[in-house]
Amino acid sequence: MQDQPIHILLVEDERIHAELVRQALGARNYRFLITVADSLKAARALLAEKTFDLAIVDLFLPDGKGTELLAPPSKKPALPLLIMTSHGDEQVAVEAMKAGALDYLVKSAATLPELPHIIERSLREWHNLKERQRAETALRESEERFRSIFEHAASGMAVIAPDGKVLQINRTFCNLSGYSMEDCLQKNVLEVTHPGDREETRNLYQQIVNGERQFFEYEKRYLHRDGTIVWGHATVAGVRDESGKVLYCVAMVQDISERKRAEERLLDANRELDAFVSTVSHDLRIPLTPIIGYADYLKEAYGDKLDQQGVEILDSIKGQGHRMLGIMEDLLTLSRVGRVERPLEAVDAARVLRETLKDLGKAVQSSGCRIETGKLPALHVPESMLTQIFSNLLSNALRYAGSASSSIEVLCRQEGPRVCIGVRDHGPGIPGNDRERVFEQFYRGAGAAEIPGTGIGLAIVRKITQQFQGRAWAEETPGGGATFWVEFHEPSLAPQK
Repeated sequence: MQDQPIHILLVEDERIHAELVRQALGARNYRFLITVADSLKAARALLAEKTFDLAIVDLFLPDGKGTELLAPPSKKPALPLLIMTSHGDEQVAVEAMKAGALDYLVKSAATLPELPHIIERSLREWHNLKERQRAETALRESEERFRSIFEHAASGMAVIAPDGKVLQINRTFCNLSGYSMEDCLQKNVLEVTHPGDREETRNLYQQIVNGERQFFEYEKRYLHRDGTIVWGHATVAGVRDESGKVLYCVAMVQDISERKRAEERLLDANRELDAFVSTVSHDLRIPLTPIIGYADYLKEAYGDKLDQQGVEILDSIKGQGHRMLGIMEDLLTLSRVGRVERPLEAVDAARVLRETLKDLGKAVQSSGCRIETGKLPALHVPESMLTQIFSNLLSNALRYAGSASSSIEVLCRQEGPRVCIGVRDHGPGIPGNDRERVFEQFYRGAGAAEIPGTGIGLAIVRKITQQFQGRAWAEETPGGGATFWVEFHEPSLAPQK
């Protein structure tokens, strides 16, 4: 029995029978607390005031039948009810059970000793019944929630049989496909799939049926009723029974046609931009080359006949020509950054840095600055892009801080899959309000007019880092100077699950 006492309401108008029940329940130390009512009216009053675990009710009472307690006028929860009668009658028993009684007992010398066990069994049955009702209620509410979400979802939703037949569809998917709900329910999922995507769709569904995967998501083309193509992002999950067999699949489809059209427009625009930049670069390079050549020729052939101002003008023509060529090359590089793929093999960043420093040898030597390098990891970033980053950051440090900085350090720190590489100088530094703007195209900051450069290098650095899930920023070097950082997401360094 339970540790807690069991509160029983005994509804019996004959005192002798009530006393017999008391005696039967008081034997063997069973913890029953019994409250007696001699009529339906008295029983209802007690039920309105107290909570009982179980009721034992005589079928025939002075003011009515005991089964009338099974439909109480109050809103209190029902309780398990055992009907007792002096005479066994199969028809009466059936009616009592139909009315909601948990059991039907005949008052007899054989029944009374078993009454404690009958009560125990009845309470277990009642507990199981309530648990089943709660589970059924929860299931019904869950099904109602799913039905509401299914019917009113902004995405298309469908329930698909293991063989691909459409079992249920919502209005959004009908709108997406152009078919009526009745037409959709006559379709197989492959019938509304573009022929070019049918084989992949068939294989993915089969993998769910075979237990090779629980769900999948991918982008596919659907065939609208009018023959046009509708792009959708489909997420499909299998629903299985206890044995693991797939009962059906639930699919959710988002219409991404507009996004696909925008992507295509962007690709067209990029192709046009590539062609434009290449054409402009070629067309501008053609007149620039002879201009620079003529300036060299004039200085060499007629330099002794020109005054100082004339020589300076020729040098300016030549310098501006070379600067224009540099800007064109940088613009070409910047326009192509966004279309470089991550390499399959990691690139040795330390080797790329050594080669870059070798190329910058004259600039390093003329600055009188010492370059200090730390340990660098291999990165899944194209070698040409790493070269651009090192070349731009080191060239900037040499140009802007070389003469004032005793050393330039190349630093590295790692935080999980995030790798940060920095170039630190000890020069005049960058004003706080310029540290973000120096990454803008053509912005060179205060005091940079006399220093050679195109104003695109740092924009290239930032665009490269963004292409590979990273970022670029500038900080003040403690004690004076600037430190430029680039950060990359390096999948090979992520912890393994």
